[in-house]
Amino acid sequence: MLSFKKIEQSDINELKKYYDYDECMGCDTNLLNAYLWRNEYNIKFAFYDDTIVKVYCNPDESVWGYCMPTGKNIKGALEEVFKDAEERNGNLQIVMLTNGNRAMLETMFPGKFDYVRSPENQDYIYTSRDLATLAGKRFHAKRNHISKFYRTYTDTRFETLSDSNIPDALTVAKLWCAENDTDPEASSEIMAIREMCDLKDEYNVKGAVLYVDSKPVAMTLGSEISPKVYDINFEKALREYDGVYAVINNEFAKTLTQYEYINREEDMGLEGLKKSKLSYNPVIILDRWNAIPKKR
Repeated sequence: MLSFKKIEQSDINELKKYYDYDECMGCDTNLLNAYLWRNEYNIKFAFYDDTIVKVYCNPDESVWGYCMPTGKNIKGALEEVFKDAEERNGNLQIVMLTNGNRAMLETMFPGKFDYVRSPENQDYIYTSRDLATLAGKRFHAKRNHISKFYRTYTDTRFETLSDSNIPDALTVAKLWCAENDTDPEASSEIMAIREMCDLKDEYNVKGAVLYVDSKPVAMTLGSEISPKVYDINFEKALREYDGVYAVINNEFAKTLTQYEYINREEDMGLEGLKKSKLSYNPVIILDRWNAIPKKR
C-alpha cells in the first residue's frame, strides 16, 4: 500500500514544486491551503516514483477520495492508487478532477471510469484587473454599491495586514462566527485563520482589515497558488455594514495587480454564495469531476 502521512509545515515548500505548472489555478493546488485544512479534511500525501498522491481520509483513516497524482510518473502512480484502494477497502474514487485531469485520466485508462460533476467544488476565477477596476457596464451595480458604502460611512480606513492589525482581523472573524451561530472557540476556520496569520512572513500571505469609525468590520487573507494566480482563502465581514464585502473585495484586489488572476474558491453548494461569486463575472469557472470505476 501507499504510505500516506499528514502534511507538516516543513513539507509545504517541498511539495509545492510538484504543482509548478501553468494549469495550476485551483485552490486544491495551494499547499498552504492543504496545510491549514489538514485536520479538518484529514488531508494526506504519499510519494511514488517522484510523483505525489494527495488523499482525503475519513475519521477512521480510510481513504474516501484520491486526487490526480502529479509528478514524473502519473500513470504509474495511478496504477499504485488502484492497488492501494483494492488493498484498503475497494473504495476507488478520484476526486477534484479538472477538465484537463479528466481528459488525462480517460486517455490513460479509457473506459474505466464514469465521471460525475461536482459543482459545489468548482473554483471561481477572475482577472485581478476586473476586480481591482470594476470597469464597464458589467460592474455598474458593484460600483454603485461601493459608492453608497462610502457615502454612508464617511470615517473608513483600509489597512493591509501587519502584525499590529492581526488582532483586529481575528476580531472580525470571531464576530462573524457569532453572527452565524458558530462558537468562535470551537471553529476550525478561526484556528486556520490564526495559523495563517502566524505564517504570513514565510508563505507570502497577504491580507487586509477594513475599519468604520475605527472599528474593524471586514477582513481578508490570501496566499499564492502560482506567480500568476492568487487565492483568497478567507473573507469575513459584519452584515450590518451594507456593501462591506464589495469594498473589502475591491480594495484588496487593488493590492494584487501583479497577479493575472484571483481565485475566490468554491461556493460549497450554497445558492447565495454562488450568486455572489457569479455577480463578479468570473472569466473561468474551474469545473470539478469525481471519477468512479464503471460497474462490470
